[in-house]
Amino acid sequence: MKLSVISDQISSSFEEAFQTAADYGYEYVELHNAWNKTIEELNASETAEIKRLLKNYHLSVSNIASTVFFVCPLYERDHVTGFNDSFHVIEGGIEEHLKHLERACQIANELESPNIRLFPFRFPDNRKPPFGDVQDAQHIKAAFLKASDIAQPYGVKLAVENCPYSHMPKGQMTLELIRSIDRDNVKLLYDPANSYRAVIENVPERYRSWSLETEAEELAAEIGHVHIKNYHYDPSVQPKPFVHVPAGEGDIDYDRLIPILKKNGCEAMLSLEPEVDGEGTKKSMKWMMDHFG
Repeated sequence: MKLSVISDQISSSFEEAFQTAADYGYEYVELHNAWNKTIEELNASETAEIKRLLKNYHLSVSNIASTVFFVCPLYERDHVTGFNDSFHVIEGGIEEHLKHLERACQIANELESPNIRLFPFRFPDNRKPPFGDVQDAQHIKAAFLKASDIAQPYGVKLAVENCPYSHMPKGQMTLELIRSIDRDNVKLLYDPANSYRAVIENVPERYRSWSLETEAEELAAEIGHVHIKNYHYDPSVQPKPFVHVPAGEGDIDYDRLIPILKKNGCEAMLSLEPEVDGEGTKKSMKWMMDHFG
């Protein structure tokens, strides 16, 4: 399995991020934040500059980590908000997000990225959980079918991330979604750590029983991209007891999970998203290269 790292986890400077990635032996980077906006908002000259820097550092792009369908209401009555000013997002309704998706497809082609990350919609502030029930899933499916149609002429795959801030934080939920969509250009972006730290009250009861090992077995063949990060659960830390730690130090045993993914047919890129400080990011980069490089 090839290795990647999300560039803005290293530095907001592409030059610094790309240099560091290359120094640690990485051949691929994933792109999200770009000059205080999200990657799907880049214009032609900005895209050309990234392409120039990629060539300079002999790097390729593993994934366009767009924010399509993240801060986007699933229903007109839903109210959704962002959660972190440093995590740049697009806003607006479904049709606005689909326009941004088309631009993301153009950027993916220009930068030769095989994938674009999409979200299964931010959970709303004005509805009570659980989310992701049958009705929600049908509305999410309808939006993704439109997204699939847009992406198809560009030859790029859409990777649906199980996100703890979305209607579908568990891998089992996104697996059911992409199987119901049944399109070759819609795959999973599996993030085991997101599944691990999902707010259990937000998840319908029937999705609460799978272990990460079971998820890895069941999802493996449908995965188009993998995010790697880690948490340590500390109940004394409130209101968020899942604490970010370097990738090799948390509660998730990747030395067990990654072989399960590989054994069950996953050939996707492993992309590091450490979400820790600079020292912890470099520690995570070394750990992943040492273990899976």
